[in-house]
Amino acid sequence: MRSTRFNFVSETADGMGFAARLVQEGHPVRMWIRSPDAKSVGDRIVSKVGDFEDLIVDALPDNDVFIFDVSGNGVFADYLHQNGFPVLGGSVLADRLERDREFGASIMQQCDIEVPDTLSFTSFEDGIRHVQDNPDIRWVYKPSKQLGDLSPSHVSYDAEDLIEMLQSISKDVDIADPQFELQAFEKGIAFSTELWFQHGEFVAPLTNHTLERKELMDSDIGPSGGCLGNIVWFCGGCKVCTIAKRLVPWARRQRYHGMLDLNVIVTPSGRVYGLEFTPRFGYDASPTLFWELIQGGVGTFFESAARGSLGVLDLREGFAGALRVTIPPWPTEKHTAEEGVPLRGVEPKVADKSMYLYNMKLDDKGGLCTAGAWGIVALFTAHSSDPRRAVDKPLDVVKELRLKNKQYRTDLAKQFTKDLDLLSEAGVELNLAVEA
Repeated sequence: MRSTRFNFVSETADGMGFAARLVQEGHPVRMWIRSPDAKSVGDRIVSKVGDFEDLIVDALPDNDVFIFDVSGNGVFADYLHQNGFPVLGGSVLADRLERDREFGASIMQQCDIEVPDTLSFTSFEDGIRHVQDNPDIRWVYKPSKQLGDLSPSHVSYDAEDLIEMLQSISKDVDIADPQFELQAFEKGIAFSTELWFQHGEFVAPLTNHTLERKELMDSDIGPSGGCLGNIVWFCGGCKVCTIAKRLVPWARRQRYHGMLDLNVIVTPSGRVYGLEFTPRFGYDASPTLFWELIQGGVGTFFESAARGSLGVLDLREGFAGALRVTIPPWPTEKHTAEEGVPLRGVEPKVADKSMYLYNMKLDDKGGLCTAGAWGIVALFTAHSSDPRRAVDKPLDVVKELRLKNKQYRTDLAKQFTKDLDLLSEAGVELNLAVEA
């Protein structure tokens, strides 16, 4: 019997770093990448197929595991699950939780998780009119369903800013039913809690938190790049954990399987509002977690998690930190990045243990280089008992990289220290935990 084969279903190759690590561990790996802009990602690193059907034609439930690296392909995931295949990272329910924000908010409210005042719209004109009628309220724009693939969330400065943004999107997007929400802005610290489930059973030791920085430049300036740096740690039961765990009875009834991340805002007064779900791998939180805090091999964990057979876990206490490196034009997705830019200055031990690959491939001489796509190059991770050191270690590595036009933040230690202090003042104390 051959080793377990991992089959990746991917939209834009976000899971390439996981696939590369599994190849490194000796597993057979195949990947289907839907986006034509990401087709060259992973060249000479991982085997790729032309369509989803190519992954299932010779797959066997006992020998194959399917990994969905982002949301949006839940129909495929449920089909595989119904046919006996082990699946991790996708389902129709997970897609709906993330992409239908009104539905996600309704689940939070069912579970007694407070949500900021939110209004749903299916017309840009109606949204603009509402903002004009309520100019003193600061709103957050949150796209749902198909619109979420075409426009990012936006925290407005004021009514004028939001109206201009909605007008711009309405001109760029041609959708008959543009569903989006306007949510009242709440000042505070964004803070996520990830829970894990095995066919409805809660896996308590894997409960973890993430703090991240989304803006491209230091001091939180510039456009959002998804995640430019983060810290992750296991928690044994802080105030936010207690609120997130209100989801456990609902998840048990749904026989929910895999990861379920609740993103909240913690206000200065200690009030906790649920904002949105991330029921999939998080980028960059998941690579940070698996590279630094879960030991024993990524393949072993992925297979056990997919099959619902997680047993005794080999977890690491302390903090995991990560720093993302990009090149222009990121963070725009309207244009692709330069292909074939070499990445040098990475020591082999770092490349093997602490680097997560994104839009990368191997050149014909076996050297790492960019694969075009959008310019997300790699993530560098580290571990420490001190959260500041956990993000300073990757910074030391990134400074030595030889990469044309590299972009990265240098202030993460300062920013995360400030976040942790503010959380403490709001009554959210760190409760570090690890399985005994």
